[in-house]
Amino acid sequence: MTIESEKPIKLTIELVPSTVWYSSVYTFFQKTNQLGKWRQIKEELYASEGTTCWICGSEKKPLEAHETWSYDEANHIQKLEAIHHLCKMCHRVKHVGLWLHTPQGENMLQKAGLTRKDVINHFCRVNGCSEGEFGKHEKEAFRIWNERSRYQWKQDFGKYGPFINEN
Repeated sequence: MTIESEKPIKLTIELVPSTVWYSSVYTFFQKTNQLGKWRQIKEELYASEGTTCWICGSEKKPLEAHETWSYDEANHIQKLEAIHHLCKMCHRVKHVGLWLHTPQGENMLQKAGLTRKDVINHFCRVNGCSEGEFGKHEKEAFRIWNERSRYQWKQDFGKYGPFINEN
């Protein structure tokens, strides 16, 4: 996705369709009391990616694992492409729907001593863009989310599928 100036952006907003909320590798491990497998994935991330944020390079700990999905719009298949470590601010941007558009997110930001503006400023700083460009990107992310949320999605957990299937 690009913003107004047509320059590619490093930090994008990723809104998961509402029809597959809470259907992720992490949630599966949490619900099945197998968080040891999630910790194993995180350790593999540290070994392969190091100890910095995949997007902005921040060394601030703790890093959070983020699942990145692709979408086959014609067949309604959501595929897990990768899991990467992100700093808390990049992860908040990825899930801006939660953080900036729900009472729960607002409360969590307040508890962390942050504001909506802090999240927007992080997006702008990482991407070298203006608040107006953030607004356009956010609007487009919500347009895509609204369209995708109209459908039920089959999920393909990619290389992480065997973790889920080896119960």
